[in-house]
Amino acid sequence: MNDEHWLERLQALSVRFSHLGIEVDLAAMSLIELWGLYRFLSRLAED
Repeated sequence: MNDEHWLERLQALSVRFSHLGIEVDLAAMSLIELWGLYRFLSRLAED
């Protein structure tokens, strides 16, 4: 998966799970943290 794809999907997932309050923190996160968050939210979205 290329970088742009998962980063765009992360943005969409952060909107979908906005009740978690993570959108404001995205800009301050490192790439590794963003990847971990992406994996976490992807798993939540599968349910």
